[in-house]
Amino acid sequence: MGYVIVGAIIGAFVGVCFAIAKREGKAKEELEAQLTDEQKERLMNTEVNFVEENAWIQEAIVAKMVEKGSKFDVRLLWYNKTLGGDDLLNKFTIADASLKKAEQQEHDVKVGDIVKLYMAPEKTIGSVKIVF
Repeated sequence: MGYVIVGAIIGAFVGVCFAIAKREGKAKEELEAQLTDEQKERLMNTEVNFVEENAWIQEAIVAKMVEKGSKFDVRLLWYNKTLGGDDLLNKFTIADASLKKAEQQEHDVKVGDIVKLYMAPEKTIGSVKIVF
């Protein structure tokens, strides 16, 4: 009986993970479909500038912004030239970052803008951020 319960829990967890991955994949496809050919070309040709080991800066486009109190949750679309195997490499990818309202106003960041994206996948805090 215990194996059935453990199996059901693991099955539910796998199901939830699959549903989340499918939803994120659909969101990425929708955001990518909104890009113009010029925007796609620019992101695909962006330079990847390594600033430290396993951390780099490259261009990304602001795909979505949601105001949350004193900051914005920003969804970025960037072209992956560095991470993963064949399933991720050389594809558009989503990154989520936060942006303080003051920074957003100072730099007039809005949906559709090209920004500099700092990526440090091995860090737990500050692994994705917009830099000016």
